[in-house]
Order: sequence, then structure tokens, then C-alpha cells
Amino acid sequence: MAIATLALTTMAAISQSNESLQIRSLDVIQGAPTSSFTGEARNVAGRVIKEAVIQFNLYDAQGNLVGNAETRASNIEPDAVWKFQAAPKVPFTTVKAFDVKAY
Repeated sequence: MAIATLALTTMAAISQSNESLQIRSLDVIQGAPTSSFTGEARNVAGRVIKEAVIQFNLYDAQGNLVGNAETRASNIEPDAVWKFQAAPKVPFTTVKAFDVKAY
């Protein structure tokens, strides 16, 4: 499997960070029949984040929205890095974070 880092996707994801959780990276891993993605988010809240949720839009090569994905984590310590991943069942080429919540 080849790993393709999508710079524009990463920039879009970083712009969706919030004051408690910063998305640092977002990478698509091309696969057959579907791809997956991985990334990192850092807790910058100065406190434990009891629950974090990041929601993503998935796009095909033509830029059409083909699905959504969500990742969750609990009890993220201050300054800790959360390494997330998802393997949506729908084929996609680009992923963008559209909502970041931290409680």
C-alpha cells in the first residue's frame, strides 16, 4: 500500500481544530477496495479532555461528497497526542475534518 499525504486536506483539517484540540496531521492510506486515514490531534486545553469527537467528510476524485466518518477518544491527558484512524467502507480519495468537539 502506498501512503499519500494530502497537503490540502491537512490544511483543511488544521483549520477545523478548536481551542482544546489541534489536528496536527491527516493522511490518506490508499487501499483496495477502500482506503483508510490516520492522523494526530494534540490536547492543548491544559486539562484532561474527557471526550473528543472529530467528524470528517469523504470525497471522491471528482470532489463529490461520498460519505462521512467519525473518530472518538476519551480521557486525553493535557499535551498528549491522540493518534486516530478510520477505515470507512465507502471508496474515497480525500478526507476533510468538518467538526471538532472536546468536552
